[in-house]
Amino acid sequence: MKKNWKNILVWAALLGATGSFTACDLETPPTSSVDVESVFGSTSDAEMVLEGVWRYLLDANSGDRNPSWGTIRMTDDCMGNDIVETNRYGANTRYDFTDIYGRANSAGSLVWTLIYAGVNNANNVLDNIDDATGQTEDRNRIKGQAYGLRGYMYLELASHFSFAIDKDPNAVCAPIYTKTTDFAQASEGVAASSVSEVYAQAISDLENALELIPTNYARTAKYQMNRQVVLGLLARANLYARNWQKALDYSEELLGLNHYLMTEEEWKSGFNQVSNNEWIWGHPQTADQHGYSQILNYLNTTETSSTYYSLMVDPYFRELYNDGDYRKDQIYWSPTPSQNPATATILWMRNEKFRYYDANSKYGDVVLLRSGEVYLINAEAKARLGQNSAAVARLNELRTARGATLASSSLSGDALVEEILVERRKELWGEGFSLVDIIRNQKAVERRDWPDTNFDYTWVDNNGVTQTRSIPTAGHRIINLPDGTPFVPNSKYYLWRIPNTEETANKHLYENYQRLSIYD
Repeated sequence: MKKNWKNILVWAALLGATGSFTACDLETPPTSSVDVESVFGSTSDAEMVLEGVWRYLLDANSGDRNPSWGTIRMTDDCMGNDIVETNRYGANTRYDFTDIYGRANSAGSLVWTLIYAGVNNANNVLDNIDDATGQTEDRNRIKGQAYGLRGYMYLELASHFSFAIDKDPNAVCAPIYTKTTDFAQASEGVAASSVSEVYAQAISDLENALELIPTNYARTAKYQMNRQVVLGLLARANLYARNWQKALDYSEELLGLNHYLMTEEEWKSGFNQVSNNEWIWGHPQTADQHGYSQILNYLNTTETSSTYYSLMVDPYFRELYNDGDYRKDQIYWSPTPSQNPATATILWMRNEKFRYYDANSKYGDVVLLRSGEVYLINAEAKARLGQNSAAVARLNELRTARGATLASSSLSGDALVEEILVERRKELWGEGFSLVDIIRNQKAVERRDWPDTNFDYTWVDNNGVTQTRSIPTAGHRIINLPDGTPFVPNSKYYLWRIPNTEETANKHLYENYQRLSIYD
């Protein structure tokens, strides 16, 4: 991508450096504060703004433990069922549920920063693109991509900053901005909308994107939104909002355009190349981009070149896979790769799913949407609508591709939905869906204590001799909420919360919907 994005998004870069941002901080000079004619004089200029937003989202960070947009993905998985955090580096306060619930937390503040930076820049494009010189088709397409960006940002707000829409559709969520916001407009902020309204805004924006982005648009990079990306986000958004028929319709249309599922060889290649044909939407990273790529230092636990070795696997999670499923092959007991097994004191269960594209520079491309998820959205929507045989058939298409045992054709109702939700855990491990699935389905986190057991670990030493040692194993070390009580549905500890800085600065925040009592 071009490098002169910095000239357009200086304000956003400064916000990212401070790690502190509220919707009221939109008073910080946005792109509207520079010469609009020079920034949006042409469609190519406007496109450069969108390009810069994606670069900012995936590069800005407030330290290694908050790796840009990867922060929300990593936090979602660390607060779920299937990742065990070793307490070695970085993510331990997410894993033990003491980070995002706290008032002054770096993870929540950074994500709030990133989301509203994306929203404001999308609004800037929408406010100015009609006056830009260029082809009408280009103007419409860029406008559609700006709607898509904004819709994606609001989807993240709706699915993280409030409980499930069917728990309380009128629960407070977050402010909605649909116009570029400058100092005069944002000095006192705007009232927060409900979770229903934020979901509706996300879906409306994405529907506008679908209408405006030409069906024949041939993107030049996979981070750009085309029709397939928008269909996938609409399927995801409607699933989360419990609009089952729309989730089915959009996912069905998308699978009609792209139903590719990667081979075993592709799956085992490291989940690091945007050229993967199953990746519908992804962001290419380069050696000079260490924002989102930083997450690989936590997820990559099987290469000696990795840094943190923090995010392991719950040993019980491996039992969800049947023998023959090649995803299971990548999950195994092992000491730290750089450690001599002859002196290792502990074994962790590791997942070889994520590896560096370049081990020296330690980076890899970012997957944002792939068809494996769309199969599961489609299957779940069908199951929720009572289309049991069609849901099982779709689920089994995915399982066949993974070498897994097929689901029984007799499955129906809640049992079928649960089967699909477990498959989401198996298929999407480490990709940032765990906490969202727990929240949207009003489920409790499930963690079991791992007993003190040893595993007979076998390796070949430097002399080529096969050795075996019985070494202690480890599993979950946090199996209760911070107050010592068991995990329950709709716990206050699951929810990303409006940052304290927003509550302090935004005088109108709770005018329409009352503050959540769990914040007290």
